Amino acid sequence: MNFRNVVVGALHALLAGTVLVSGTACSPVATGETRVQMSGEKGAQDGYPSHLFQDDWSVRFTKYLVAVGDFTLTSSTGEAHASSRHVLVDLQKGDVELTRLADLPAGRWNAGFAVRPPTEDTELPDGNVSPEDLTLMRTRGYSYWVEGEAVKVGEGVLQFAFGFPVNARMVDCVNGVDGTQGIIVPENSTAEAEVTIHVEHMFYDRLGTHRGVKLRFEPFAAVAGADKVISSEDLATQQLLDLRGMDGGELLDNEGKPVVYEPGAYNVRTLWEFVTQSIVDQAHLNGGGVCAVSPITG
Repeated sequence: MNFRNVVVGALHALLAGTVLVSGTACSPVATGETRVQMSGEKGAQDGYPSHLFQDDWSVRFTKYLVAVGDFTLTSSTGEAHASSRHVLVDLQKGDVELTRLADLPAGRWNAGFAVRPPTEDTELPDGNVSPEDLTLMRTRGYSYWVEGEAVKVGEGVLQFAFGFPVNARMVDCVNGVDGTQGIIVPENSTAEAEVTIHVEHMFYDRLGTHRGVKLRFEPFAAVAGADKVISSEDLATQQLLDLRGMDGGELLDNEGKPVVYEPGAYNVRTLWEFVTQSIVDQAHLNGGGVCAVSPITG
């Protein structure tokens, strides 16, 4: 037996095994990135025609301001990658980039973000919102500020300006594209994600569900002032258990039946409280992807 050949062969095998193990231990993790857009879709930009409303009003926005940020991706093991960027944007003017997250291990991630009032760190990207509107929202604690007009044949034109103090984190978001959880970050590529604001929630007549809801504006119109402007304070005068119409009498639908708002499990008494609660969960992921809501406290 040639012991030299045996030793040399064993040494080659050992070195080969060492290289193989070393290569496995040091192989880099495949990564990708995520780019996050914000959109109010056509509703924020173009409004809603009268045929979508039960009471024949049409609505369009001149401003749709929303303060959103703190976009976070979390893995199943608890690893998190977050952006601290918080922006105030006007979605009536179109879609806006929210943030980017790079060097993410490829794979599936849970997604979440916050809808909260502006702070001193809130950005105004691309001059999308005026400093005056930022000051207004910070002072009053609003995360939404909307302005616009409503029109109905025979009733004329009404202006409105509403602020809503939503302060919530959207978590465990479902992907509206395919119904799966969160998003998938691809290897050496970019995942496109979108925080989608469904602005029609403001006009829903039911809470706690997206099914069977109807869009209504008559309860808003009924509390307009003499100047034909509707404010948040005006909405607070419309009592859900005693809804009034534009003539001051009981609010009736087109069939002459009393209009009923269904609050579900929520303890809301006025139209302003109802609308504020309704828009809490109008922020979605990638179109219609529903998120769980976690209130931000403190």
